[in-house]
Amino acid sequence: MPHNQAVADQEPWWIANYRGRGPHQRYGHHNHAKTHRTVGFFIQHMGLEPGQAILDLCCAFGRHTHEFTRRGFHRAVGVDLSSDMLAHAASSAGTDGQRPRFLRADVRALPFRDASADAVVMLRSFGFLDTSEEDLDVLKEIARVLRPGALLGMDHFPPNSAMAKVGTRILKSPEATTTVHTTWDPATARLNSRMTTRYQDGRVEPFRSSSRLYTPEDLRMALAQAGFTVHETFGGYDGSALCKDSTRCVVIARRT
Repeated sequence: MPHNQAVADQEPWWIANYRGRGPHQRYGHHNHAKTHRTVGFFIQHMGLEPGQAILDLCCAFGRHTHEFTRRGFHRAVGVDLSSDMLAHAASSAGTDGQRPRFLRADVRALPFRDASADAVVMLRSFGFLDTSEEDLDVLKEIARVLRPGALLGMDHFPPNSAMAKVGTRILKSPEATTTVHTTWDPATARLNSRMTTRYQDGRVEPFRSSSRLYTPEDLRMALAQAGFTVHETFGGYDGSALCKDSTRCVVIARRT
């Protein structure tokens, strides 16, 4: 087994996959119109206002944090565990003299006071941990830092979205080509992927990932255990209703 594969298999994939410049080469090329639409959606449906303290958890390249800042939310903070991804996020130019704020932290132990945040968004990052108990701990920690009555905005893929990803597919960016082989384990409700990326400079790196996909009802129950009530649900950022065939589950939950 190659050394880098052995190292990657010894630590959580959500740490191993986001080191160095590879993540930006694989994933760092985004549709700015989608980012604009996503942030606008949460501003509208969460009733967010400039001046509020907003946490963008698992912010990765910080594109949503940047967009919040561009729109005048200067107390928005992007939080992620990957120092490499945060370095890239912080190196991006600010808007109108305002640079976004970023902080390295684990979402299970956020360095914020109780009830100090006015809103939290966490997009496409729930279900990464090994157990449902650990996932619940994340929600409880978010509840701790949110003031009572404040809102959490989440974006999650329900299990019926898994079938669209099962099999082998090729993902291309300007700097890399990634082959992804994905399987679905109904017993654990996890989507498991093995990936190989070939970069333009000839480097080849293996990766893996494993995410638990929660049904909307299971997600609602987990939120309730953590101290939230679901305020609204949607099947996408077009505002469509969440239904049994939805391949995306957007949730806005209120801290009780």
